[in-house]
Amino acid sequence: MIWVLALMLIVAEGTHAVCVINQDNAIERPGIDVFLDCSCTNVEATTYNISWCLESTCATPLENGGDYGLTVDRSDPSAVVSSLQILSAQVDDTSTYYCQGNGVIVAQTDLTVKDVPIARIMPRDASITNGQNTTLTCRLTNSVDDVLNEPVVWKKNGVVIGEHLDGDGKMDVNLAGTELTIIDGDASDGGLYVCGQYNRSLEVESQIDLQTRIELSSDIKLNVKDGTTISAQINCSAKGYPYASVQWSGSVGDLQGINSQNANLSTVTSSLEISNKNFEDKITCTASNILGSSTTSFEINIDSSGCSIELSRWSFSAFLILYICVKYILNV
Repeated sequence: MIWVLALMLIVAEGTHAVCVINQDNAIERPGIDVFLDCSCTNVEATTYNISWCLESTCATPLENGGDYGLTVDRSDPSAVVSSLQILSAQVDDTSTYYCQGNGVIVAQTDLTVKDVPIARIMPRDASITNGQNTTLTCRLTNSVDDVLNEPVVWKKNGVVIGEHLDGDGKMDVNLAGTELTIIDGDASDGGLYVCGQYNRSLEVESQIDLQTRIELSSDIKLNVKDGTTISAQINCSAKGYPYASVQWSGSVGDLQGINSQNANLSTVTSSLEISNKNFEDKITCTASNILGSSTTSFEINIDSSGCSIELSRWSFSAFLILYICVKYILNV
């Protein structure tokens, strides 16, 4: 008798609807349509009816039309999905929404509609011109397009902007209220600029791409051991945004460098190590982005047998020997 009763309970439990609402504690901004789906499985789709309510008693179910749109999907014979569309949701639509199935509350969710600011960077056609200033404004408005005077945070390539971007002590930008002025622009000022307010439950930010052409610079560092040059490191730095793609090549084909990025300066630096004791070749560094490319070349000649420099005697002759051993030709 106990086993029969247990079997009856299991069968009865198996016939209960399992219902969920797609959003849990949803937070939205005013003026957009909010969609809530109540999905019920383990039901007979043809006879299972879902309604939406704003109170747990469900005395007054919401109706299709006016502020709401209601649709039902019964394509699965054992499931029903009821979709509630809250048209142009406003702050006063903040409430607990109940899903009722065949007269029983089966699921609920809280919806909060918050009037948070909307950010927009102006002007949208801003650009960087070498040697000139560029001013961006972070325009904050509410849901009815009233302009707000609230503090904002600026970021460049994901890094919060201060007055000094490159650490040289010279002011690179000016921050005043909702305005950002890029001073004496150059290739390193290109980047993805974002303004917004970040301690909020809803996103309040806007972004703009300021693209700049590649500016290429380079240098050579020597590794000297016991007075003999045993290797050379060539560094190729490409300023510009979008970030440059840097490639190395020599007479034997493509060479592999090690790349690093500086977000503040929108710079990619690629380093190529040449460790052959006897090496002679023309090495080319090419940096490119969607705006164009720039190239610099090096003629490298490392001769370990005849290229010996005493570290203790950096005289004019030592520099002359160094120049002969590593001939550096720059063509931008």
